[in-house]
Amino acid sequence: MERPTTAALLAVLSGLLDAWSLTQVQSFATVQSGNIVTAGYRLAAGQWPQFAAAIMSIVAFAAGAFLCALAVALLERRGRNYSRVVLGVEAVSLSALAVLAALHAVEPIWIACGLGFLAGAQGNAFHRDRGMLYGNVAVTFVLQAAFSYFARALAVRRYDDGEEHLRPGLVYGGVILAFAGGAAAGFALGTIAAELPLVVAALLAAGIAVPAAAHGPGIDPSQGAPTP
Repeated sequence: MERPTTAALLAVLSGLLDAWSLTQVQSFATVQSGNIVTAGYRLAAGQWPQFAAAIMSIVAFAAGAFLCALAVALLERRGRNYSRVVLGVEAVSLSALAVLAALHAVEPIWIACGLGFLAGAQGNAFHRDRGMLYGNVAVTFVLQAAFSYFARALAVRRYDDGEEHLRPGLVYGGVILAFAGGAAAGFALGTIAAELPLVVAALLAAGIAVPAAAHGPGIDPSQGAPTP
């Protein structure tokens, strides 16, 4: 799971979720900085339904991250592969949310909360590439880190700190492009059918889960490893 390809695919998945939630309820499934700013704006404007939507998305994301951390700790303690569990639950849950969206069975805000919960879990479980931290559910840090590494690579003749620069910068850049690509694809799919971004996201999660299930715990990211 600590590979650039996996990081990019997870970023595409995140972009798909954001495309649905931004279109349907004007909140983000993954970008909580956007939700926090939106909540402040809606509060100042007295737009209470929109304020509630942003707050609910934030709480859902936090709950997903919290419960995923507990689940990962328990599975690691038992020596079990947690990647397949997290991705499997995400795939099944996204499928269910896609059905609810297609049938208009619940208000969109509740689906958005479900997406926020899953995004929190995904971001908590998978955030390393060869030990290097990155974000596949929000990319502010990724953007900053990418250009920081590029600058250090450019300055290496004047000062070499002995670390790798170009590869991490390219990995971060790939995550940014994948995130944007997933969002673009999600918006395009949404013009065909509102639930399509969620259907594709579910298939993508399942596609990542299948190879993960074929391996033991060694495929899991090193949650407790020190950050380089």
